[in-house]
Amino acid sequence: MAAPVERYDGYLIDLDGVLWAGSKTFPEAVQSVNRLRSMGKAVVFLTNNSTRSRSQYVERLRAIGVDWVEEGQVVNSGYATSKYLVERFGRLHVFPVGDSGLHMELVLQGHALVSQADCWTGRVDAVVVGMDPGVTYWKIGAAAAAIRRGAMFVATNPDKTFPTERGLMPGAGTILAALEASSDRSPEINIGKPHRPIFEVALEALGVEPERVLVIGDRLDTDVVGANALGLDSALVLTGVATEEDLKGARERPTYVLRTLEDLFDAGSKEK
Repeated sequence: MAAPVERYDGYLIDLDGVLWAGSKTFPEAVQSVNRLRSMGKAVVFLTNNSTRSRSQYVERLRAIGVDWVEEGQVVNSGYATSKYLVERFGRLHVFPVGDSGLHMELVLQGHALVSQADCWTGRVDAVVVGMDPGVTYWKIGAAAAAIRRGAMFVATNPDKTFPTERGLMPGAGTILAALEASSDRSPEINIGKPHRPIFEVALEALGVEPERVLVIGDRLDTDVVGANALGLDSALVLTGVATEEDLKGARERPTYVLRTLEDLFDAGSKEK
């Protein structure tokens, strides 16, 4: 049986739960992505986490030993969302519910950020929601008011949780649930995994034919479901959110199940 690495030329690799969990880095995963690079494989890091900008992700990746990465090899949901909006609607007045990385990506695409006060009385074209460690009751209230007044409700990603060194913490999906309840609307636009838009941005950046691409992540509900929907092969890594127990009876199955990223190079890796 051939090792998975022998079958693919391009890799879309998640970050949280694959290369790190919070401040904890997985050294064997860093070694594995560097090994892929040395083999001439194309790699794009694909994350739903919008808390950092692409340039901030490059800084962190280089700090842990992935010193070859460039900004064009990182696609996060903040960048994909900002790009999607400007390409389809032009430059908008946006109220962001998210961390500084989301703010940076919106501004870099030419969008204007508005205040909480604008949500009640001013111009707000879109409310864009990501993971926001600084979320408050008043921010949720302002965002819901803008949505009720007609602003587009845009979700960067649906992740209910994300892995940290302490365990699972609330993700963007938790904030989305609060906004859905308080605005009585659901997002009209969904960008992050498992939805198609972020994969299209990442595949364009990768530049490899889809049949030679492997999607690697730690979640069944985003990484695997999204890959399956686009007809891409996938590898579920058991270092983050998903466990072997989650695989029992799961309707959506990955092409491979990897204990760690090192199993990419193991001819004995499990296939579905």
